Amino acid sequence: MFTKTVLIALDASAAAEIAFKRGVLIADRMGSKLEVLWLFSPLPDHPLMRLIAALSVDGMQIKQHYHEEKNFLQDVLARWQKDHFALLIKSCDTTHKGILAPLDWQLLRQTPCPVLLVKRDSLWEGGQIMAAVDPLSRKKSCLQLNLSVLMMAAVISQEAKATLDVIVSYSPPMLGAEPENQSSSLSADKASTAAHALLKGMQIEPATYHIGEGPPEYWIPKVAEEQHAALMVIGTHGRDGIKGALLGNTAERILDRLSCDVLVLRAGLSANIDALLQDI
Repeated sequence: MFTKTVLIALDASAAAEIAFKRGVLIADRMGSKLEVLWLFSPLPDHPLMRLIAALSVDGMQIKQHYHEEKNFLQDVLARWQKDHFALLIKSCDTTHKGILAPLDWQLLRQTPCPVLLVKRDSLWEGGQIMAAVDPLSRKKSCLQLNLSVLMMAAVISQEAKATLDVIVSYSPPMLGAEPENQSSSLSADKASTAAHALLKGMQIEPATYHIGEGPPEYWIPKVAEEQHAALMVIGTHGRDGIKGALLGNTAERILDRLSCDVLVLRAGLSANIDALLQDI
């Protein structure tokens, strides 16, 4: 079960201040406690230290932690064991070094709570919130993940007085397959019907459905860019180890191609997410 705590991981990048300000707004809106995990040792006159001091004077309590473990991921997991925070916020790192999975990918795979990766200083208020789902999957875990993504996106869009759009990608027609799987228009109709049925059962009415053919790592960023999305909410199955190395995760492949903020929900957290959303 999550506690009403938001943890912001602050590195030395210029984008860290954007992530911090986003976290302050979210914690204030949720009525949550705010904690900071420093990934470096800031000097007292560091802009973020001055900002934290100013917020403290205004009455906002911010608990601070410092990097202790061998690596950042271990720090985050250790903090979660103590606090069970409901959301991890971090600026997005697009630099990939070596053959190992980037740090942000490792967070998406292993952090047992939603992860918000902040990419730019754009307002969610009155903006475009997008939910990426896979309504064609018959797996129970995928259905639960779809529901969590849609509920989270709907709550955020309502709180931010923003527009909610749903985005779905479907595979191109297969050669030699059954007739119904050989027609692009039939595939589009099938995806559209599945998406509408999924949302009708949840009583969620998005402004627009964006349904298109092609790999999600290309279709989703393309639509997000065209629609000037402020936030993309997406799910991941969090493959790790050999599976992660060989197959990867769709959310990870999409991440680098998106220019907007990305909120990622891991499979298996639906019960905790439902309880969290009821408290907002």
